[in-house]
Amino acid sequence: MKKRTFLTTLIAILLLAAVIAAGLHAVFTVAYIQASFSTCTPEGERAAQQLKEELNTYLGSSTTFLDLEQVRATAESDPRFRVLSVEKQFPSAVSITIEERHAAFAVQTESGYAIVDDEGVRIDEVASAEDYVLLAGDFSVAFDNGILSGDYVAELLEIYASFVEALGEPRANLISVSLEDSGASARFDRLSIGTREGVEIVVWNPSEQPAQLGAAAVQKYLSLAEAERVRGSIVVQRVSATGEVNAEYFIDG
Repeated sequence: MKKRTFLTTLIAILLLAAVIAAGLHAVFTVAYIQASFSTCTPEGERAAQQLKEELNTYLGSSTTFLDLEQVRATAESDPRFRVLSVEKQFPSAVSITIEERHAAFAVQTESGYAIVDDEGVRIDEVASAEDYVLLAGDFSVAFDNGILSGDYVAELLEIYASFVEALGEPRANLISVSLEDSGASARFDRLSIGTREGVEIVVWNPSEQPAQLGAAAVQKYLSLAEAERVRGSIVVQRVSATGEVNAEYFIDG
């Protein structure tokens, strides 16, 4: 008798749970996907329109049981986009804010150039590196799950971040970054940054205090007059005696 009573109670609980779940699904159903995009290229705008259609496949889903991480994964299936926020707005909407990643570097591949953003994420493949900062010289890089990796990559991104902070879009000023690996000691390694005006920025031993080196480099670059930017070089290095980072401008010849 006790066993039969237990089974009856269990069945009643399960039926009640099913009824509640069905009721929640009926009341809380996704009727709106509020997708806000911030794009910076025509390609990104076209991709955003396609992504909106993919996100609309969640219409009709239960707001209560919808997995937001699944929605995020759908939005980030195109690596050119990053999700800033995603949330449910009961009873019937999902709000998601998405921005296009900013292209930064071009890495030569067998078929063209892989385009990487300022966080090292591979976002595209193109035929020409003309509009990007080309990685050259002794850089030996690879992609690990779509993320750029290799010697001096982390330092490169830190230095570039200083240019982003000061310039907004460094590609308007920079054309290349070349690594010169001495093969002996890191203190003799250097990054040579080519600018559109002509002045070269040389960062010695970029493994030490890369953020400070980058900040000093861009500050000195911005301090130059237009006539100075067309030639010469900016040499940035950490002074061993004081530990301070120093940037100096030299006129060639």
